[in-house]
Amino acid sequence: MKKKRSGSSRYFIFFLVLIVLIYGVYIGINSLFTKLDLFKVKSIKINGNENLETDFLKNLCNDFINLNLYSISKKDVLRKYENIVRIDRIKVSRIFPNKLKIEINEKKGEFFFRTASGIIFPIDKNRVVLDNVNFYENEVLPVIGTKIPDDEIIIGQKIENVLIEKIFSLRKKFANVDPDFINSISEFYFKDENLIFVNANIGYRIVFGDNEIEEKLKKLIFLEQNRTFERGTTIDLRFKDQLVIRSEEI
Repeated sequence: MKKKRSGSSRYFIFFLVLIVLIYGVYIGINSLFTKLDLFKVKSIKINGNENLETDFLKNLCNDFINLNLYSISKKDVLRKYENIVRIDRIKVSRIFPNKLKIEINEKKGEFFFRTASGIIFPIDKNRVVLDNVNFYENEVLPVIGTKIPDDEIIIGQKIENVLIEKIFSLRKKFANVDPDFINSISEFYFKDENLIFVNANIGYRIVFGDNEIEEKLKKLIFLEQNRTFERGTTIDLRFKDQLVIRSEEI
């Protein structure tokens, strides 16, 4: 006697046919979307950039104008920007029916650092060296005076330096007292193992020493609020319970 096909086998075949049909419909719709003129890219929208020029970023993607929106690979868009050091992340979106949207997240300069020969480069929060072809109006940053040789600088790579790390560490301590204090400094540099801070507005120098940084900053703020200092003056806060104001550099 011939055996009847089990119910589970019939369901399996039905499910398999259904999958094939769905896949066929998907291929058909996808093919239709990638061929219709309705979906040819007419404009590219750039968002999120702060320093990089919008026209510059748009021009890099001009090749995609008049291409079908749904035939453009997001990876191809990302490749257009992969050599721009200032770009941290990019998000690519398709806006129905014919617009390409590119969201830019930039790396921002936190400090400048000066090399042994006097060349200045910006660095971001991760100590990555940014390009110095253009200096941007909204990046008025304190300068860290290092003695790093020029041939050790690689744009887009992290720089390792004791003074740079010290400044980043001190900024966190200063922020506990006055988050804006670091912006009142124009330059940091070592002299005879002492870290010198130069006031940006007047030009007097400050020496904190190595300990009780937050308490010493509070003392400095009190002094600045109650008296004036001339350019070239040094406020020496290295000594416990003692303030020394010098008319010359230490």
